[in-house]
Amino acid sequence: MADVSRKEFFDRIDGTPQKRMFLSIMADYDLPTAICELVDNAIDHWMSTGKPSGTIIRLFLNTERQLIAVRDNAGGVPVDQLRLLIAPGATRPLDAENLIGNFGVGGKRASVALGEHVVISSRNKQRDSFQIEITRDWLADEDWKIDVIQIPNIEPNTTTVRISEVRQSFTQGDLDELYQHLEATYAVFIQQGCEIHLNGSPVGVTVYDNWAFPPDYSPKQMAFDIRPSDSDSRALKVKVTGGLIRDRIPEADNYGVYFYCNGRLILRELKTREVGYFITAEAGVPHPDGSLCRVIVELDGPAELMPWNSSKNGISFSHPAFLQVRPSIIELATYFSKLSRRFKGDRQGHVYQHDAGTVEPMTPTPSTTKKRLVLPPVKRDPKLSYSQKMLQLNQGNIARKPWTLGLVEAMGMVEIALDQNFETKNRTALILLDSNLEIGMKDFIVNDTTAFPPHKYKGNMLADILSNRTKVLNEIKGQLSIDGATETKLKYYYGLRNKLIHERASVQILDRDIAEYRAMVEKLLRKMFKIRFP
Repeated sequence: MADVSRKEFFDRIDGTPQKRMFLSIMADYDLPTAICELVDNAIDHWMSTGKPSGTIIRLFLNTERQLIAVRDNAGGVPVDQLRLLIAPGATRPLDAENLIGNFGVGGKRASVALGEHVVISSRNKQRDSFQIEITRDWLADEDWKIDVIQIPNIEPNTTTVRISEVRQSFTQGDLDELYQHLEATYAVFIQQGCEIHLNGSPVGVTVYDNWAFPPDYSPKQMAFDIRPSDSDSRALKVKVTGGLIRDRIPEADNYGVYFYCNGRLILRELKTREVGYFITAEAGVPHPDGSLCRVIVELDGPAELMPWNSSKNGISFSHPAFLQVRPSIIELATYFSKLSRRFKGDRQGHVYQHDAGTVEPMTPTPSTTKKRLVLPPVKRDPKLSYSQKMLQLNQGNIARKPWTLGLVEAMGMVEIALDQNFETKNRTALILLDSNLEIGMKDFIVNDTTAFPPHKYKGNMLADILSNRTKVLNEIKGQLSIDGATETKLKYYYGLRNKLIHERASVQILDRDIAEYRAMVEKLLRKMFKIRFP
């Protein structure tokens, strides 16, 4: 038998990571997630230096030239720490403990995920200014060394990240969504004095503690500490607040569970089994009747103890921190979901009018207990049909955009047709889907004056476009980022519809054809009108 106590080294291997690690994780990032990684870094430096006034994070996104720039005056990077801008896992030592950018890879991979050419310029205090450039060639070469160039001095304490050759194009609609994402994600920091500007416009604040205070049913809050790690004695401070809300938006589904970690919004409107939904005995399935319930979870403490994922856009449900907080979340979600169903008959009288009161403190729910706040049983409503769900989900949208009513009802008719025991139901469904899509595309051109300003069309130009399906598609495909493969499929299904209507010979419409085309039509209706589907 070999002597296992002896350590004989056959060879040494190189553990240096390959650069394609940057490329392999690009799928984790959409535009808001990647931009927020860059904002996180600036906010961390702002907090570590005592939250000085006058700190501004400026975002510039040019839709015409497809350029991105993020500039902050939160401190700059000293020249002896420039390697941290490209070294995976390396982070700058900061004085604050409750940080939001602790992984050491976020800003780096987010920049690369956004574009193929990244230029980072920085100046720390009154020292010299330096610049590094991440290019396609540098990413292809396994040598990690990178040139540092001294440049003419920029403003002190400033860092600028410029990104070009973007990997995914963005539109004005994407910027509108980004603005809303920023004002919700960083509301706490903006309220504390850190300004964020998007294309020159200061980002506002969106908060979710819009509680109602019905008599005897005020919001409830549990405050306690947890220690997620057996090897780390440090604790996370936890606040779990639940209640009925006054800012319900039916088509937005803005209820459920919200997570903040060190003041940053990580996840909102969560309605999954892990937080008590889909279980009849707890919060029940997500349903408009329970849409007055909101639970806000706030965790504060060491960043490495947080249950967030590395992109900070989700929660790890297997993390010890989440498992310790979960019973309290479920208790409040269950209680206020049942209460929401009880008050569904008169929400104005029972809920909305009660806009003042205090949040009631509660004892945290131990993970070993099965005790729950109990309300009297609530009578269940009959199950809604697909068409009724469509109308309920989109009632706010229809009120603002009346022309979407026909689009919504037509998608309900597709479901009705497919639910029949008819041999030719696929033919009916295809005609409905294609006709609805064509009407939707025309409505989009006529009614969306931001995407299609009226002065764009002279004389009979608009009438000429609307009279021709191909011209309609050509007019909108740029606005909706319709790629070549999708355009080809749209034309294929349009051809099938024409064969059914204009030719004598019938064609066979397969189930998979209907499933694929229906998914495509739903996706385009979402993009054009934000129509929601069950």
